[in-house]
Amino acid sequence: MSDSSYNDASPVRVSLQACKEMIQGHRPLPVSGHHPMSTLRAFIVEDNPVILGNLVATLEELTNIKVVGSVATEADAVRELDKHANDLDLVIVDVFLSGGTGLGVLAAAQKMQLGARRVVLTNFATPEVRRRCSALGAAEVFDKSNELDALIDYCEKLAEA
Repeated sequence: MSDSSYNDASPVRVSLQACKEMIQGHRPLPVSGHHPMSTLRAFIVEDNPVILGNLVATLEELTNIKVVGSVATEADAVRELDKHANDLDLVIVDVFLSGGTGLGVLAAAQKMQLGARRVVLTNFATPEVRRRCSALGAAEVFDKSNELDALIDYCEKLAEA
């Protein structure tokens, strides 16, 4: 007996953590249309091309994010953020860049009253860096070495809001 009403044409995006929770029985499998999510438009400021490529692939695969642009320097970031301020929902910034710093990007975004959420993804998530980023308007600071799951969770929650 075949089920002709079954349609597998629209896959459901689920994070790795969500899969683990579903397997362990903590959370039901999301149904298409059950939790409407808007696609977030993200901009990334990261100077390492390998990290950038992996980050874009991960975010676009596991969350409802479309990366609409990226740059590697503070000056380019400030110029692009000013140009596209109304087109962004999320900006992900590294602290140390090939030219300038992510702190300078955060300061400029704060000065221009950028409406997009700003988060930092860095290898140097010390308490002092976290404090300085927060003071400059970063909503969250994530450590590249051990908080990528937290960044993905944050992005999922932001898309659901």
